[in-house]
Amino acid sequence: MRIVVFSDSHGITAAMEAAIEQQKSAKLFIHLGDGLEEFKRIMEKYPGKEYWCVRGNCDYTAPEESTAYSWVKDVKIMFTHGHHWHVKLDLDDLKIGAREQNARIALYGHTHISHVAYDDGLHIMNPGSISCPKDYSCPTYGTIDIQGKNIVCNIVKMEHYRGY
Repeated sequence: MRIVVFSDSHGITAAMEAAIEQQKSAKLFIHLGDGLEEFKRIMEKYPGKEYWCVRGNCDYTAPEESTAYSWVKDVKIMFTHGHHWHVKLDLDDLKIGAREQNARIALYGHTHISHVAYDDGLHIMNPGSISCPKDYSCPTYGTIDIQGKNIVCNIVKMEHYRGY
């Protein structure tokens, strides 16, 4: 199963729409905050897809929580914007929060810097920013492939995207 993960779109939709078109076979799309309003509008165009989201520090009026946990098959996923977990300092609090809930994947945003790591049974990913990344000159998003017990997390750089 393919999952696509976005974060920090901040009102800019074109790159996110292009990524969804690239990843039409994905079953689940997750937005990690700071752009929920446009994410929800875009996902209305894809009624057969499942989507999850959490509120970021700039999603002032969104009713969603800033951290949530859910299951894909037998894999528990923690997904958060990250500001309440102090992810700009380090990932220690995030890892503790994920492990306390027996999550196998911890997703976070907020930093606008993509990151993928594996730490003692925990897959950790920040997809970077789909609109204003701090680590690349192009938008980024994440993919997660779950096949049986195998989990593979990747960052996708939209190097040829020129939709700004």
